[in-house]
This record gives sequence, C-alpha cells and structure tokens, in this order.
Amino acid sequence: MNLIAFLTGLLLMCMPLFRQDFFVRHSTIFPLYFLMFPIGLTIMIWSFSGGKRKRLAILFGLFVLIEAGLVGSVWYIAEFQKYTPFSEDYLNWVRQQYASSFKNTTNFNSQLSQYDSSLTYRFRPNITGRFKNAEFDVEIKTNSLGVRDDDAALHNPSIVILGDSHGMGWGVEQAERFSEVIEKKFNINVLNTAITSYGSYRETKLLNELDMDSCKLLIIQYCDNDLEENKANLVKAQKPSIDAHGFDVAERQNKIANTYFPFKGIFITLRWYIGEALKKSPAPVIAPANAKPVANTVKQPEHAEAFFPYLSRIRTRYKGPIVVFDLGVYNLPLVKEFQAYQQLHPMPDVHFVNVHPLLDRRYYFTIDDHINARGHAKIGNALAVLIQQKKWLAQ
Repeated sequence: MNLIAFLTGLLLMCMPLFRQDFFVRHSTIFPLYFLMFPIGLTIMIWSFSGGKRKRLAILFGLFVLIEAGLVGSVWYIAEFQKYTPFSEDYLNWVRQQYASSFKNTTNFNSQLSQYDSSLTYRFRPNITGRFKNAEFDVEIKTNSLGVRDDDAALHNPSIVILGDSHGMGWGVEQAERFSEVIEKKFNINVLNTAITSYGSYRETKLLNELDMDSCKLLIIQYCDNDLEENKANLVKAQKPSIDAHGFDVAERQNKIANTYFPFKGIFITLRWYIGEALKKSPAPVIAPANAKPVANTVKQPEHAEAFFPYLSRIRTRYKGPIVVFDLGVYNLPLVKEFQAYQQLHPMPDVHFVNVHPLLDRRYYFTIDDHINARGHAKIGNALAVLIQQKKWLAQ
C-alpha cells in the first residue's frame, strides 16, 4: 500500500465529510466540494492496488457496484412507489438520508425563490420554473405577489389559503392541489398563499398584504414544525433567522443536497456511519432506593398555546369563518389538541378538521413525507363537502 497516497486520499475525503460548512460559506471554493470525495476515494483505491491494473479495476469496480446498489435502490423505490423487496427499516433509512442529503427545497432554490427582509424568503414573482426531486418533477408558476397561483386569484378571492409546503402543493402540479379541487368544484376564485416552511407567524404577515374584503372563508393548513417559529415570535417579533448572505449559504447547502456527484451514495452512507459512531449514549441514571415516585405530568398543549394567538391577530383583519387542518407527521392529528383547547378557550367561527383518517400511505409519496396528488384530491373533496354543508359561500 502506498501510504502517502492513502493519507492524501483520506484527507481529501474528510474535508467534505467534516467541513461542509467551510465550502458553503465561501462561494469561490464551493465547486471543489463536489470533487473532493470522488477524487479522494479514487486515490485511496489506487493506494491499495499496489500499482497493479487488474487489482485497481477490481477494487474500483467493487465500489462502483456498491454505489449502483445504493443509488439504484433509491431510484427503484422512487420510480415504482414501493419498497419491496427491501425492508421497512431500509426504507426508513432511505427517507432519513433523502431528507438530510438529497432533498431539494423551493425556499432555498434561487431559480424559484428570493430573499425577503421581512419574510426571510418568498417565491420570485411572475416566474415559471421546475421543481424536481426523486419522486416528482413539477412546474412552479407564480403571480405578482410571489405565491404559487395566478394573478386572477388575487382579484376578489372567495377563499384564501394559508400554509406551508403541504398547502403549497409540494410535488404535485398546481391544478392537482386541494385548493384547485375546491376552486373547480364551486367555480370561484381561491387564492393559495402557502409557502414552504412558513409558520403561522409569517403566514399572518403575508395575509396582511392581501385585500380580504371579498373573502368568505379562510383555510389554514397547520404543520407540527410551525411551533418553533410561532413560539419565538409570540411576544415580540424576532429578526429573520438569516440575512441575504445567509440565504446564499442556505442556497449552496440546498445545491449540495440536490446535486449528484460520483460516489455520493457511498459518501452519504459513510457520513451516516460516522455520525452513528460519534453519538454518545448517556450514562444510565440510577435512582436512589428511597427516591419518591414522580407523578405523571400532564402534557401541555404547546401547539395550541402558540397557535391561537395568531388566530386572534387574524381576527383583527378578517371576521368570517376559518377552517384549520394539519398535515405533517403521518397519522398524528395535532388538530385534536386544538379541538380540546377550544373547549376551554372558545374562538367563534373557527372550525378544526381532522383529515388524517382520510389518508393512509397510498396518499403520500413513498420516500418524501408530503401528500401526493391523490392526497390533495381527498382533502379537497372533503373540504368541499364541508363548505357546501355549512353554506359558507352563500353568506
């Protein structure tokens, strides 16, 4: 083995493995990130070959086969929307790696979004682009407000929708979203203002930019990850979490996630193993023999406590009916917490809808955690029935 070549290759591999932050913060050296690991791995393979071509070809071919197996399995699951013959544990691992290392987002994709000093980011106004991930390739078309809808929807909308990526229609065409299902059902203007990762705080700020005079119904799609933003801005509005430079850094991080480079599958797997190895198990806590048992604590309704004040803020501009449903964690209806909280803290004309019983795994992407077109259709039809029963549009 050539020790110098081995150490050189190891160094090149370790730089992107352990110092990704260094590359994303410096635009001039950022392109080198995609070269370091494959070049380093190739040098390491060569160092083990002893200069013999046949051994080099065998070793290199072995790594190519491993890479093909890793990437090919992900392609298979994404393409056919099933994970058999792979185990569910492997599927969960793929989902984890996809979310952390392969997932392209709209909010930090400069072709689709831009920095906003008030809202951190929003869609670029009046653009048409593509949004791609392993399981989909859809069109993103925005209006002059910088939301995924047309300009016609800005004029006298009967229904306005607030939400995040689920409401925006992550992975589905615009015409397939639940908002468009409702729009076609009643032949009305429905304005969908949902933007990826927005919490209730930013959704409420965006709502302030709208003319709500024609609005007869406000629909809010909540997600469990709204909590952090909602709590942080509850008492006093915080400065945006990133500035213009931070947006550029986040965009480069997103570029790493959605760009394939040679041996990226091996790179991701190796980084995961290193991360698992570095995790420290906490030492077991042994209670003293005379310790008194701890009484069961009642779970605080933290989502409701951080969400209801934003409903009150909305009420200063909009007095009509509000429908709230949640999407996020599969089969974990946070809306039940809202319903229980409303019993103690009534808020007139606010209706909480549990959509989770409507949705099983068929209505979600297999790898991605968002609902697919069938899921949007299911929710859109259910909301349309409720709207018709309540006769909200007739008011």
